[in-house]
Amino acid sequence: MVTQRERTSGAHVHTAAGGRAVTPTLKRVPWGVIALLAVVWALPPLLPEGFGLRFGRAFQLFFTAALVFSVAVFWLLDQEHIPQPKSTAGVLGSIALVYVATVGFLVAVAVAAPQFALPRPEDEVATADAAKRGEALFWKPEAACFQCHTIAGRGGTRGPELSHAATVAGSRVPGLAAEQYLREKMKGGAAYPFKVPGYVPMMPAFGQSLAPDQIDDLVAYLLTLK
Repeated sequence: MVTQRERTSGAHVHTAAGGRAVTPTLKRVPWGVIALLAVVWALPPLLPEGFGLRFGRAFQLFFTAALVFSVAVFWLLDQEHIPQPKSTAGVLGSIALVYVATVGFLVAVAVAAPQFALPRPEDEVATADAAKRGEALFWKPEAACFQCHTIAGRGGTRGPELSHAATVAGSRVPGLAAEQYLREKMKGGAAYPFKVPGYVPMMPAFGQSLAPDQIDDLVAYLLTLK
């Protein structure tokens, strides 16, 4: 037997076996939610480290909550009697509350677990420490950079002056950033394809005599010379 309620809402509800009312929309939603949850929890661990985005546990929980919220929205839309604000102020207040709550939640999640790695204070300290180590190494006999290069009037003159190395290095080879040029030039020495005009190519290949971290330190120091 079809009840009066089923007649009046027949466009939205049908009766399943046993007389239980089933909403067509909600009947399909769980399978979509399950599929999306599988993607949210199974796909991020498979992404390579160099992918560029981070989807950690915080974002997995966030998307899970968003999916649950979506189901709740469908459930709410299928309700026959939903209390409505009785005044214009109530309507505007409801809209503002939903907007502030939604945007505030998204901003809070983004701040707590950003997808893109943000610079950390310890990273800046590490860079400063590397530059200090590179400066010390520059003036040590181990690298002996000072024997051929001048910085602020101190050093040799057989090689280019490096007082403004960070600025000049960026214009040496078109399309090559200062950091990359300095690193490759330092590692290859005189064998590096680009030769500085006016100087005899006699620079040793420090890639064979210095450790990679020492070259990193020297590059970090030279990049501070602008």
